[in-house]
Amino acid sequence: MSGKLLSVRNLEIAFRSGGEEIPVVRDLSFDLDHGETLGIVGESGCGKSVTALSLIGLVPNPPGRISKGEILFEGEELVKAGERRLTQVRGNDISMVFQEPMTSLNPVYTIGEQIAETARAHFGLSQSKAWARAVEMLSLVGIPSPDKRAHDYPHQLSGGMRQRVMIAIALVCEPKILIADEPTTALDVTVQAQIFDLFRDLQKKIGAAIILITHDIGVVAQMTDRVLVMYAGRKIEEGPVADFVRDPRHPYTRGLVSCIPRLAMPPDDEPAPLFEIPGVVPAPRELNRPGCAFAPRCASAFGKCRSQDPALHAAGDGRAVACWLETEGNAA
Repeated sequence: MSGKLLSVRNLEIAFRSGGEEIPVVRDLSFDLDHGETLGIVGESGCGKSVTALSLIGLVPNPPGRISKGEILFEGEELVKAGERRLTQVRGNDISMVFQEPMTSLNPVYTIGEQIAETARAHFGLSQSKAWARAVEMLSLVGIPSPDKRAHDYPHQLSGGMRQRVMIAIALVCEPKILIADEPTTALDVTVQAQIFDLFRDLQKKIGAAIILITHDIGVVAQMTDRVLVMYAGRKIEEGPVADFVRDPRHPYTRGLVSCIPRLAMPPDDEPAPLFEIPGVVPAPRELNRPGCAFAPRCASAFGKCRSQDPALHAAGDGRAVACWLETEGNAA
């Protein structure tokens, strides 16, 4: 297949608060190819989740809205699409696995009923055929005794099992894009590994592209083909995952990679303290000041960093970075 599956161009998302409209995502552009896994990383508050919600028309309005830009799915503009069309796209073409399944699953319906509801809504299946599809999906995501488990309620399942149910709901229509927003945050490492193995297997079976939103750099290194780094609502670096881990260009990206614990080291080396990025992500209201948003936390910042916001520029080999150090070196 030719052409990009998804193209986001100059996206801006703003929320109204206290009588003013505050941008929380600014000038964001990226592409997603068929069958590709894209990782979107950054600390909490960088705009990752609201970007994901914008792709399926779920930015709460009011107070939020897409104030600028385009979202093109197979060439179709979704920003201007009506709610009826977006309802068809959600689940059928683009599905999302949310961060906490207990806030997404309805506690008064069995998991089988909740999966079957999606199948009926998009495929118009009869009740019996939709139930059969639900059982099939539970089997596909590795839940044992799916015909029995389909009658269980969410509270009767473990955290890992509930997350598998969310994946089953997201995949019941075999979407072309699966968005996974911190899908293993509340799970132990063993269950996390099982969930990511499941993603790989299902991607091979249905050929879906995946957008994985996380702050776990280890997960990014294992799961993704390409990485997009966000900070304060803006893309500051993008490139192949191998380059991201081996040679990060932006000081913020280097900080994220340096935060990964090192389990293996030469026997004579003393364990080094775990690196910590000082400070916190600025609130959206604070982003109207001049200069790079990361400058107050950056040990390499010089005069221009505090006065002018760097533009994103190509860095070769499919990479892009927004940092004055890349264009002017240590000119300070």
